[in-house]
Amino acid sequence: MGTSNDRRTFIVSNRLPVRVHHERGRVEVVRSSGGLASALRSATSIQEWIGWSGGPVPQAMRARVRELLTAQGLMPVFLTAEEERHYYVNMCNGTLWPLLHYFPGRVEFDDRSWPAYCEVNRRFADTVLERTVAGDRVWIHDFHLFLLPQLLREARPELEIGFFLHVPFPSSEIWRIVPQREELLRGLLGADYLSFHTADYLRHFRDSCLRVLGLGANPDSIQSEGRRVALGVDPLGPDVATFQAVLDTEAVAGQMAQFAQRWGDRRLLLSVERLDYTKGILHKLRSFARLLELEPERCQDTVMLQVLVPSREENESYRSLRREIEREVGRINGTYGSPGRMPLEFLHRSIDTSELAALYRYASACLVTPLRDGMNLVAHEFVLCQGHDAAAQDAARGVLVLSEFAGAALSLTRSLPVNPWDITAVARAMATALQMPEPERKDRMAEMYEQVLQLDSAGWTTRFLRRLDRAAEHNLQNQVAPLNRAQRRELGERWRSARRRWLFLDYDGTLREITQRPENAAPTAALITLLRALSQQANTQVHLVSGRPRGVLGVWFGHLPIHLCAEHGFVHRAPGGQWVQPVEVDLSWVPEVDAILQRAVDEVPGAFLERKRCGLAWHYRLADAGYGPWRAQELRQHLDQLLMDRPAATLSGHAVLEVRAKGFDKGSYVAGILPQIGSDDFVFCAGDDRTDVDMYRRMPEGAFVTNVGGPSPEAAHVLATPTNLRDLLQTLLDTGTVQGN
Repeated sequence: MGTSNDRRTFIVSNRLPVRVHHERGRVEVVRSSGGLASALRSATSIQEWIGWSGGPVPQAMRARVRELLTAQGLMPVFLTAEEERHYYVNMCNGTLWPLLHYFPGRVEFDDRSWPAYCEVNRRFADTVLERTVAGDRVWIHDFHLFLLPQLLREARPELEIGFFLHVPFPSSEIWRIVPQREELLRGLLGADYLSFHTADYLRHFRDSCLRVLGLGANPDSIQSEGRRVALGVDPLGPDVATFQAVLDTEAVAGQMAQFAQRWGDRRLLLSVERLDYTKGILHKLRSFARLLELEPERCQDTVMLQVLVPSREENESYRSLRREIEREVGRINGTYGSPGRMPLEFLHRSIDTSELAALYRYASACLVTPLRDGMNLVAHEFVLCQGHDAAAQDAARGVLVLSEFAGAALSLTRSLPVNPWDITAVARAMATALQMPEPERKDRMAEMYEQVLQLDSAGWTTRFLRRLDRAAEHNLQNQVAPLNRAQRRELGERWRSARRRWLFLDYDGTLREITQRPENAAPTAALITLLRALSQQANTQVHLVSGRPRGVLGVWFGHLPIHLCAEHGFVHRAPGGQWVQPVEVDLSWVPEVDAILQRAVDEVPGAFLERKRCGLAWHYRLADAGYGPWRAQELRQHLDQLLMDRPAATLSGHAVLEVRAKGFDKGSYVAGILPQIGSDDFVFCAGDDRTDVDMYRRMPEGAFVTNVGGPSPEAAHVLATPTNLRDLLQTLLDTGTVQGN
């Protein structure tokens, strides 16, 4: 893997950083300002930017548009009007946007939107695969492309894949509303590195993976299908260089002079946002009205300017929101205004950077009060403009009033935090901002200014790519590579030419997928057929080595000509034979432990107790995903102390805590068979968790040992799922060779 500087980087986002205009056969490409385009301006290693062109492009004009865009390092993904409607308008804006921003009442479901979302993500994947080679770095942006990381991982595992989410990730209770919650999470887990604006969003994602997919996690990573997906927090700040360059221009000075003439001795409360229901605009206007009600003198000495940048005006609900905002502006001015002096001014248009910078610098306070926002760069931009060359100003004018539900609240801690739903509290925060003494204003702004400089978008790009490189490097160095075609052919040859063959196979999580209730994991007809076919091969023994009770294994597999080992090696039986228990064991500890575990069943909803001849198993797969594992850890610590001098041991498995008699494990069963195995025999062993490590350690030299679901230090190979293991066993049966990936 090359260095960060020489590796090609491909940016992938829903929209390209341009606007494409076409009319009467003419095509014009105009660069967009702000947003992600500004944030990535400093990235020097970008090979190409891949994204949607922003609207339907007639088939006859696509070649010309592609030619113009590729000349600028851009690669378009074209969508039809129908795809735009179902993928972008319905799924992205109608389902995912409100869900991610905690507005479940606004979530809309359309049967056609999910298939369109899948198809467009595949279209993006095809474009990326056409442009990249192994070792390239792909940086994917935002919720429009949740499925893309896994699509790329499956097609080209050697890519270095990063993903950044620019909006909030909600709590698991909200996330679970979306019907496709599992597919979307698995799509994201194809990345090497996933990053969020705040630690809260990361925690919510991690918790959703646990509660939806059953994947436990470390604070900074999740293990998924044998890979480590690194998790990080990379808050994005403003484009510092652009604003600093603009602030010192005559245009800004001229604008500020106009503002002084326009508003005179009145102090300015500034509010700037895009038209969206998540911004809490109506709540903020009503808070300003409450301020005027509580402090009537503000009608004369204060003016609020609400700048509303047009957004999604083709959407009727957004047009309706704008009309409601305009009515509220009229109501406030009608109630509190006087001839020639309106307390609330409303501006519904886009404004350029110099005018915006001048407004930020002139304002006495900036009101950033979204109901929910991923970061909100308006807050950062205000602080940047207020703090720039502050020594040359008579005083730092501004105070930032900031919603606690904006990501920026976690970094701009010297702002005045507010709950935007509390109308009166926000009004009082406005009053506090207007009354704040100059020394305190300067102190607050100076501290936040230094923080904003640290969050510069240029630094954000560098940090993200560096962390992506580290995550990909870790996976490259620690991965257990899947069998390639040559290795599989060699395995088939060994199987075919061996004098004798021995298969040692765990069941749950290995041959069969784990289910919430153990009784639901009965073998399928296809699995029974596979095991029978393997056992009927000449000079072949199949040993099913499981933690299951003997009664269950007998019912499920007793009719097959295979060896059964139950309860982690406590009893075993030859095909058609009787169960054999090697020696008598001391089970005097069972009643005491049974009482402890039964109390835990009563205390933990969803937990249940399984009683075996040699011990007990406390299952918590159906318990709360956060509480169950915590209670299991506490139980194990208690039982380890209790059984320290007793003939019993605890063992943790997949959502189960077992207590069993000492001296019996899967390894002890294998040890009893080892004398029968010759040096030229074929030995195959597969398991999936810590209970199988004892079996791995007993395997003779040259045995093929694989762990299903992720790497194990005792297994030389890894398979992602039980399906992969069944397929491998079937191909050994069919030809002795396996086709490559």
